Amino acid sequence: MDPLLDVKGLTVGFGTDDGVVQAVRGVDFEVRSGEILAIVGESGSGKSVTAMSLLKLLPPSATIEGSVDWAGESLLDASEQRMQAVRGNEIAMIFQDPLSALNPVYKVGQQIAEMVHSHRKVSKADARARAVEMLTQVGIPQPEKRVNQFPHEFSGGMRQRAMIAMGLSCEPRLIVADEPTTALDVTVQAQVLDLLVDLCHRLSTAVILITHDLGVVAGIADRVTVMYAGRVVESGSVDDVFDATAHPYTAGLLSSLPRLDGDVAAPLVPIAGQPPSMLNPPSGCSFHPRCPFAKEEAGCMTIVPTLDERRPGQLSACHRAPELIETGALLRVGAPA
Repeated sequence: MDPLLDVKGLTVGFGTDDGVVQAVRGVDFEVRSGEILAIVGESGSGKSVTAMSLLKLLPPSATIEGSVDWAGESLLDASEQRMQAVRGNEIAMIFQDPLSALNPVYKVGQQIAEMVHSHRKVSKADARARAVEMLTQVGIPQPEKRVNQFPHEFSGGMRQRAMIAMGLSCEPRLIVADEPTTALDVTVQAQVLDLLVDLCHRLSTAVILITHDLGVVAGIADRVTVMYAGRVVESGSVDDVFDATAHPYTAGLLSSLPRLDGDVAAPLVPIAGQPPSMLNPPSGCSFHPRCPFAKEEAGCMTIVPTLDERRPGQLSACHRAPELIETGALLRVGAPA
């Protein structure tokens, strides 16, 4: 199956008084219909900027290079009129803070109906009926009543469901969900994620899930792309990346998580140091200042690693990946090779 969305060499910079912030640097990924792709990484790794650049929602100070192929069409070359037709209709975005994403002075039903009315040639009555239908589909109780309420009258979980309802109202082929469970309690998180999975499987909708929560990724994603300092450092199926990681950064993320099947007395192992400044990123591998396996003779400090296939379908940008995989050192993060 051909990719629905194919991103190649995506590079995004922001001009500032201090120089150019290199937020995204040569990112490649693809997603197919009915697939959930998770993009993970620490705050500042470029996840959200990548998502916003797909729909050209970045400020004028941003420069975008590379290619974003949407079902055979280049979105980076598309006119603003064409992008308005794509946004919400073909590609929907669910933002991480629904309270700020929803307009506080308009009723929730009005906002969903407006989305439908702007992309479909339907009457206002039909658009409102569609709003009620969508609130029902995402599991909001008493949708006929809730459609006439304002965002502040919804709970956090219900606002997120309303955002999903709005995103799905025009039956998009791709949903980009940017931290959709932020600030929600665990039970509501599970409900929202179950809803995304159900929609993906039932309607063959593709989903790009932007998150830093590896537990969420393990539970619902098909494939995962790991970003660090604006670059993709590892990608592959969730099982491959989680069970047999091929990059020290991914191994560090996994080692810092508590495990139900682990020793409760064993301390968590955080990644040392801080993410780099994107005004002046490190030379060579961006992760080398924090990496316990970095070696000068391997080129870690001077040569930017390429994203190469380490196992079938699993890519890693690490100079030492072959030997670290062979020795199993990445399974014992904390003890440098």
